[in-house]
Amino acid sequence: MADSTRHQIMDAVIAALEGITEVNGYETTVKTVSENLRHWEEMDFNEFPACFPIDADEIKEARTIGAMLGRLTVIVTCMVQAHDNVTRQARTDLIRDVEKAIVTNSTLAGLDLLTMPRRVVTDKGNIPNYSVWDQEFEIAYPYARDTGG
Repeated sequence: MADSTRHQIMDAVIAALEGITEVNGYETTVKTVSENLRHWEEMDFNEFPACFPIDADEIKEARTIGAMLGRLTVIVTCMVQAHDNVTRQARTDLIRDVEKAIVTNSTLAGLDLLTMPRRVVTDKGNIPNYSVWDQEFEIAYPYARDTGG
């Protein structure tokens, strides 16, 4: 059986995040991409910046008779660190790079999807030498109810 659209979306998101490198035209080179969220204190300095994507809530709704739309929320928890406690530039660069990588991803576009950045929720600068935030995206796709995805 073919992977569900939800599974294909997450594969594409992970590949997009893994492609964030300076060589590929981004401001940042992401060192760690994983679906297994880790606490920033458990990571080595050489593992930053890091991105942890998760497929979160999903809504399915009827659009017309026989046609349905799925809307999947994808949350990417991102982390940067700086020894001098100035993480603003690194945070800003990675926020922009993650959005660019996901919104312009050709695999997601090929799945007939609409990808919309929704919000960024930061740690408000409460962690010395680190910045941790969530970037939320909504990805809409034609839902095939006969296959469950």
